[in-house]
Amino acid sequence: MNKKGFTLIELLAVIVILAIILLIAMPIVLNVIQEARRGAFQSTSQGMVKTAETEFYRRSLSESPSELYYVFNDGTQTTHDVELEESDEPILEYSGQAPDNGVIHVASNGDIVMWLHDDTHCATKTVAQTEPVVSDDDLAACAAIVSLPLSGFEP
Repeated sequence: MNKKGFTLIELLAVIVILAIILLIAMPIVLNVIQEARRGAFQSTSQGMVKTAETEFYRRSLSESPSELYYVFNDGTQTTHDVELEESDEPILEYSGQAPDNGVIHVASNGDIVMWLHDDTHCATKTVAQTEPVVSDDDLAACAAIVSLPLSGFEP
């Protein structure tokens, strides 16, 4: 008798093999996705620094530039002056997803300091650094820094 098809044992063996492959591949795929998101946040942070530098140089052509704070609160960007009052200066135009919270401080001499935070990453830049550093460590501390009121913000 010529039987066509698979036995139950053969089907179970294929399912077990596929499950083992899935268990091996899933962490690798998730890690690749996490690194891609981290890289995107890094690129967005770098773009914001470059845009802030460009805006500083643009303002310095027509006037003596003053301190400026670009503040991100729940993904919404506002601009504040040295007295921490909302400013009429334009917001930063950049590509990428807006951070959840953060502050970019542009000093009157062009030095840029920043703390940006989304739910999984923290991007920081000091005056001594040329590019932002993105970290996944100590997210609670980063969230606390960027959620401080502006009056407590020290670059």
